[in-house]
Amino acid sequence: MKLNKFFTLCAVSMIAVSSYANAAKTMRIGIGVPESHFEYAAMKKFEEHVEQATNNSIDVKVFANNQLGNDQEALEAIKQNIVQMNLPSPAVLANIVKDFNILSLPFIFPTEDIANQVVDGEWGQKLASKLERAGYVGLGYGNFGFRHVTNNTRPIATAKDFDGLKLRTMQNKAHLDSFRALGANPTPMAFSELFSSLQQGVVDGQENPYTNIYSQRLYEVQKYVSNTGHVYSWVVFVVGKRFYNGLSEEEQTALNDAAKVAIDHMRTSVREQDKQSLQSMIDAGLVYTEISPEEKAKMREIVAPVVQQFADDINPELYRELTATVDSLQ
Repeated sequence: MKLNKFFTLCAVSMIAVSSYANAAKTMRIGIGVPESHFEYAAMKKFEEHVEQATNNSIDVKVFANNQLGNDQEALEAIKQNIVQMNLPSPAVLANIVKDFNILSLPFIFPTEDIANQVVDGEWGQKLASKLERAGYVGLGYGNFGFRHVTNNTRPIATAKDFDGLKLRTMQNKAHLDSFRALGANPTPMAFSELFSSLQQGVVDGQENPYTNIYSQRLYEVQKYVSNTGHVYSWVVFVVGKRFYNGLSEEEQTALNDAAKVAIDHMRTSVREQDKQSLQSMIDAGLVYTEISPEEKAKMREIVAPVVQQFADDINPELYRELTATVDSLQ
């Protein structure tokens, strides 16, 4: 852990001692995004709801920009009750509960509405409950939206259009193997290097939610964008079990209700910002190509063996339950 983060955690630990001495319940929430991000705004709504619903018996403090450490560091601090809440991605949580890797598999959610129904329902609750054995409580799933491909070579309208494209992806083997199955040449790369790599032609393209593509100005060094929607991105609302179990029933209800308020804000924000971001990029000259449902189905069929291979390694029964739930909602 970096030195400044160490001192920050020491400081909040001292605050915690003082707080408990005064019988106060301080809830420190660490997130990785800046205060300008919709996730931060959502957690401020979380803060407001909890404090009002509990008549300030819980004092919520939201720390942006990884002030309490990155997700992995914050999750460790939660186990010691130094930090009480964090919003990690499923990929980070998979280091604790392997089954969360299922949420990172490509082409498992055909629409955002179905994705929301799945994680809000029995399947999502079953997955979240697996955190309890590790010392955490999952309150719900926050939306970051579908990931889409941009590139400088050609419009992507069919699976064949991926042939030979050098695409920057996350360091995720399921994603890498899926893009290879489509004929692309994926390569993991630090996000901080992406803009210059696109500008210099080190890679032809990349994949991110529309809002990220726009906010990071990646459209300035890209020509084409398509609604591939190959992966849906989430964060998970994770609270320390030790902290949660120390709350009254009314306080626990306040946290659960506040999570729903924050998630609703994130879902509204994702829809609005994705729409606005895409239109702004089109207005700036990025060429948008709509992929037909038939062609997207072909892409899904091509990567299906890869997805199944990874699902079998993660938890085949849980994956079967997921696909059955998705099928029932279509």
